[in-house]
Amino acid sequence: MSVSSLRFCTLNESTLGEPEQDANSALTELDKGLRSNKIGEQCEAIVRFPKLFEKYPFPILINSSFLKLADVFRGGNNFLRLWIVKVCQQSEKHFDKIINVDDFVRRVFSVIHSNDPIARALTLRTLGSVAGIIPERQNVHHSIRSCLDSHNAVEVEAAIFAAVQFAAQSRSFAVSVCNKISDMIQGLTTPVHMKLQLIPILQHMHHDTATSAMVRSLCTELLTKYPAQDFVLVTLKTLTQLAAATLVDIPEQVKLLVHYVANEPRWAIRMAALSSLYTLAKHGGHYWSEDAVADLISVASSTDSENITEYIFDILIILTKSPATCQIYYKPDSSLMALCYETSLSNNALIAGKAVKIISQITCYCFDEKFSEHTGENVNCIESYLLFLCCSDHDEMISENILKLALKSAVSLCYANKVLCQRFAHLISSSLLQNPGKYSLLWTKALCAIGNLEPAALKSFTSEIYLILRKINSKSLDSCAETKSMLCTLMFQSSAGSDESDEIRNTVDIVVQNSNLWTCYKIARSAARYGQFGVCNRITSNIRDRVSSEHLHFWLAGLQEVSIAEANLQASATDKLFNRISNSITNYCKATSSFKAASTPAFSLTFQTEYTRLRCEMLQCFSLLLATCNCFCLAPPPAISSTIVQNTRDDLQKYGQITNQLRKRAKDLRNCAEMYRNLYQSAFDADTISLMNIKALQYMCAFMASSVESIAFSNGYVDERILDAELEEGPLEIQLMIKSCQNAAYIKQMMTLGPKTLTHKHVQCLKRQAKAIILAPMCYPRYFFQALQSTSVTLAISPQPRLSGEHISVTSGTQLTIKVEGVLQHGSKPSLFRTVAGIALTVTTQMTARANSSHDFKGNDGGVPVLTQTVKPHRDFFRAEFLLGFSIGGQYQVVVDAAVTDETGFMWQIGVKSTLNVKVHEESQSTRTRTAVA
Repeated sequence: MSVSSLRFCTLNESTLGEPEQDANSALTELDKGLRSNKIGEQCEAIVRFPKLFEKYPFPILINSSFLKLADVFRGGNNFLRLWIVKVCQQSEKHFDKIINVDDFVRRVFSVIHSNDPIARALTLRTLGSVAGIIPERQNVHHSIRSCLDSHNAVEVEAAIFAAVQFAAQSRSFAVSVCNKISDMIQGLTTPVHMKLQLIPILQHMHHDTATSAMVRSLCTELLTKYPAQDFVLVTLKTLTQLAAATLVDIPEQVKLLVHYVANEPRWAIRMAALSSLYTLAKHGGHYWSEDAVADLISVASSTDSENITEYIFDILIILTKSPATCQIYYKPDSSLMALCYETSLSNNALIAGKAVKIISQITCYCFDEKFSEHTGENVNCIESYLLFLCCSDHDEMISENILKLALKSAVSLCYANKVLCQRFAHLISSSLLQNPGKYSLLWTKALCAIGNLEPAALKSFTSEIYLILRKINSKSLDSCAETKSMLCTLMFQSSAGSDESDEIRNTVDIVVQNSNLWTCYKIARSAARYGQFGVCNRITSNIRDRVSSEHLHFWLAGLQEVSIAEANLQASATDKLFNRISNSITNYCKATSSFKAASTPAFSLTFQTEYTRLRCEMLQCFSLLLATCNCFCLAPPPAISSTIVQNTRDDLQKYGQITNQLRKRAKDLRNCAEMYRNLYQSAFDADTISLMNIKALQYMCAFMASSVESIAFSNGYVDERILDAELEEGPLEIQLMIKSCQNAAYIKQMMTLGPKTLTHKHVQCLKRQAKAIILAPMCYPRYFFQALQSTSVTLAISPQPRLSGEHISVTSGTQLTIKVEGVLQHGSKPSLFRTVAGIALTVTTQMTARANSSHDFKGNDGGVPVLTQTVKPHRDFFRAEFLLGFSIGGQYQVVVDAAVTDETGFMWQIGVKSTLNVKVHEESQSTRTRTAVA
């Protein structure tokens, strides 16, 4: 495989000031630096290798690079070896791609026989860095154990480092070195600082119960034999890591740590014990015994230190996320609830906030388990704390984190019980109106979260929202920009599903005049997400010609066309619905063209273009459906309809042309629903609500198709479910879209009554259903504007032709091995919504031209061969091999398609393809004769 074909750029790499190179050129340049006689140039070349690995993370380059570094390590000086050690420590995730592991280890390991202890120490650190790929090398294990007895301190410390790395990877090494480590720790000749380095090795001795029990006994003895603070800190941390790995020792370790928290006078040890308890709560909170939790609560109740109480509440917050803990302490008279009630009145707002957080988590559990009789006092406690924060908005003791903690608790309660939405919305909006302080943005975001869950909770506060917005709008231009955009979102939420009022129009116009362009764009984006396209149209038409690039201009122009299209549909004008749909289709065609023009190689608007195209396709399907229904009165059945019925044995043919037209419309709607399903499968990085939006649109088309089929077919009708559980519990924008389907379902129930006939009543019911769905508020998803997660796949196929565009030559009757390698690239927030669990590779081979000599071939081509294989990526890298057979001479096109599967097993078609052209030559007649004779 040619490394020159492996050219791509990582997401976070900056190439400013550096010319773009392919992999071969970059590696050649670094190789020249390694061969230089100047040590400075050699060092510069060595330190550039990690960047090269990130840019071209493919095995052929990484294998060659590490072999070159191993040669330098073997023949260079200690200064160069030190930098090679640094490179190995920074490139851990690429070690699995080293093909010639034996050669690499052999070259590095040869330095272990040097007379220089520094060289041996650097060798041990290098081998320890690559322990993941050589965990069971016995010669390396022997060298580490031998160097632990060295008289050179540098060499011993390097051996300790290597021992830690190999003990984490190798069970045999961990068991074999356990006794030696124990003897060195207990030995009188081992320096104290070295004992502190040896103790952490014991945390990896968890491969069998006997060894872990022995290690735990040893560490417990160390706590009594070496009571110095440094020893206790290291030993407690080691015991905690060992317990987290074995799980069975968690109750005993928790008991030990609680004892240190309660009785240890030294502050550092108490903090270390609390930190270890927090670690064990995250790793196995359900393993904690009831007595251990009760002891921890008792310590929090009796201590006079606010810092201790704060740390204990952090642990209790983790523990109360488990239903097991909530089941024990959910009653108001429990020790935990009594402590939280008392602490929620503390003068320390942070501790009180954490107590309120615990109360909210237990209250949510009570709502889930239908224990509503114990929730009234809890809700009152949380409401009182919020009211306290409202009155202390300008208090210097109230920080942003405290307020955020309290608001999250309130919002979580609203999600657990929607009845509380109006109660907390009233409290927050009233406080925000009376005292719009420096934390107005946090209050507004909490209101938006409640409004997105239950928009009815904002209905009675609409006038207050207008007053708050105008009050904040009178301030400076940039200081309250985000708050103003969030308040506009609140307006859109409160009026979602209804026409744009004059008050909204005037208020938004005032805000836009006093805001920068970015704030105006965010307001327009929020308007499009909640179906207020009149607002979006006015803002985008105002800012589309005031941007800095042509691509941004076309993006805003596309948004404007989308807004005009949807605003025309929603307008209650005298124009007929059919004409409004036709005008909207025209605007959507313009929007699709604008989004294509706005695309760049760095930001390809594939999803946006496809989403608007499918919306246009959906409108066309409904337009044709309405036209078909209108022609029912204009196209009566032909005179020979009875003969057609007898020939086709289809009773519905007696109604004439409309029967076949309705069946075509049903097929078109089914195809549109299928296209939405394909769009859903391609949106791997979309957030959950955006996927629900696509699913709702798919359901609209499928539901309408089933309605048409119910009257256009005598049998074969498949009913569509009204809603699934996910869409029923969706947020505001999904509820607005689904409400139209509920209305259409009610109309459908009336339509399906009676015998199987096609009457004017049925046609009118179809038109009413189509109108109900088309006039539903269209809410554009967040993924249309913003992608919070970014995942891409880069493929490299070998063999590759020498020149681009050429074919790979193969002789007929032979087989070709196709090697597929790939790299996953992530954005700043990998696995935010879903994780890549596997890569599904599909190889399709199709003949494009047959050779002239194979015209007499009489056999069957066997169709298009398709090979599939699913591989699991390791450290964002994957590889697979396919064996292709070619029995007929000619030209073939091999297409490699990559799809990803998430942790649930669902397959996402991300559209990554790579093509390879193959030319198969027929064997000559003389060759065939020689083969037959042989």
